[in-house]
Amino acid sequence: MTCADYRAAMDAYLDDELQSSTPGAEQRLASANPERVKTLPLPLVGGRTGRLIVGVNPRRPFDGQYRSFLHLVADQFRTVMMPKGPEFIGDCQMLARIGFDNRFEPVTFDLGPGHSVAWDLRGATVTYQGRSKVTPVVPPVPGIIFLPLQHTALRNPGPAGSLRHFVEMLFWAGNSAEGWSLTWYLFEVVREDVVQIAVLNDVKTARERPGPNDRIDPRTVVSFALQSDGRLNWSIRR
Repeated sequence: MTCADYRAAMDAYLDDELQSSTPGAEQRLASANPERVKTLPLPLVGGRTGRLIVGVNPRRPFDGQYRSFLHLVADQFRTVMMPKGPEFIGDCQMLARIGFDNRFEPVTFDLGPGHSVAWDLRGATVTYQGRSKVTPVVPPVPGIIFLPLQHTALRNPGPAGSLRHFVEMLFWAGNSAEGWSLTWYLFEVVREDVVQIAVLNDVKTARERPGPNDRIDPRTVVSFALQSDGRLNWSIRR
């Protein structure tokens, strides 16, 4: 993965995240009262521009002092949260040396007739009864090393229990100072939705960067099972 690939993947992730977390945001913004909703530009990397959208106090006049305050807020967002051009490129090149290529392996799981889920850098795309839905899962952050995903089908308790589908995601993340840490995510696919069930950090640690052959079976790291009441429990294997 190159820096350009990372930018493209992150842009796609953020676009999907915005649409899924605030559906219809653009339409609502267009119909909002311009006296109550203000939009401030946020210059980003490579000539791109973000937007900070704020609601103003209806009991206070929107004067020069109020406008200056909002511009200070926008500057804080841009400084603290947004990567800056030369520094971003430097970080990108540094991460390329220590493991920028996350080796994420796209995979598709068949969950039943007309039901499947495909995982890639954009997230999880579920196809269910002719409908498709993309759910952002984990942003493609540089320096993360993903391990192959694991699909597990568990049957609900009872004589006519239905199958429930779970996907485990493991990835290493780290830096040169503190070593590497393994994180475990558990998702459940419910019709066309992907629901995050649990996340465990530091289930394993390593001083050195994991190599290409350092494969780990999720079932040797974390165990999970359905209880008699249908609830899920999980625990780290020691």
